[in-house]
Amino acid sequence: MKKSVLILTIIFSLSLLFAFTYAVEMPLRVVVNGDEIYFPDAQPFIDANGRTQTPARFIAEALGASVTWDGEARKATFEKDSNKLVLFIDKKEYELNGVKKQMDTAAIIKENRTFVPARYVAEAFGATVSWDGAIRTVYIDLKEAVNPTPTPTPTPTPQDGTVKYYDGIAFNNVTDVDEYSRMSVEKSKEFLLKLASQLTFVKENGKYYIKCTYPALPEGHRWLLSVEIDKKDGSYKNYSTITARENYKLPDNGSFTKIVTEVTNASDVECINIVMSIHTMKKLEFNMDPETAVLNIITADPKQVNFIPNSASKPVEEIKNFDYNSMFKW
Repeated sequence: MKKSVLILTIIFSLSLLFAFTYAVEMPLRVVVNGDEIYFPDAQPFIDANGRTQTPARFIAEALGASVTWDGEARKATFEKDSNKLVLFIDKKEYELNGVKKQMDTAAIIKENRTFVPARYVAEAFGATVSWDGAIRTVYIDLKEAVNPTPTPTPTPTPQDGTVKYYDGIAFNNVTDVDEYSRMSVEKSKEFLLKLASQLTFVKENGKYYIKCTYPALPEGHRWLLSVEIDKKDGSYKNYSTITARENYKLPDNGSFTKIVTEVTNASDVECINIVMSIHTMKKLEFNMDPETAVLNIITADPKQVNFIPNSASKPVEEIKNFDYNSMFKW
């Protein structure tokens, strides 16, 4: 298995190909004050009433509110400053600061998670909400309180860099790269773990698929992803962003759904070996790795997830408490 990982890493290091476009429906996004909310497991969706439903905890955190759940009363209570919003599961009636109101949809329980309509939660705390159907994005803008004596914002020097957010992950173009313009080890870990949370193996209508939504990356970087499926009969197939075989090629940006034709029964699969990394697109010195770290996920017994820096001074880190069940649903 280690040999397989080494071979894949070498292939990644020697390959810099152009992006491959794969036209699929864009994922639903929720953006608060310019920053996209990161949903690590349960994803937002549009309900039968045309409203965007989001996991309660994450919309609350993005709005700076607290949320509590009362299982007996089947209600979620959001609080921020002097405002209090109470939503009842499967009921259109809700309470805002003690006043009963009506909405055109309802909070629900789905897959043991509480989902709430984003618009009503946001507007309860004074935010404005807009929808861009072309890119399937809900924009929420919080109104900032007026400060009679605002604190001047210091002007960053060129050495400080500029911070931008990519799907909710902050990235500084000076402090988050090394001297070769490669993403730093620490920041790579953050992006790679987010990608891992958005990669799933699902079965639909008797067929097996790999599904993924890539997090956005800073300019000058690209995703590399390899999924090797080893079967008990000794055969294997490798799906990758760098293969020349179209049947096994994965895109390296956006979202994709890839059917795995070799698998007709999940019990025939011995192991799934996933390798992912972030490469700089800048030309480097000969024999230099274009990535600073690799994330390797293996489903064989014992299952393991290892974050592997390409540096002798940084040890391999085992990622504990990884949610295999959210990724592997075959």
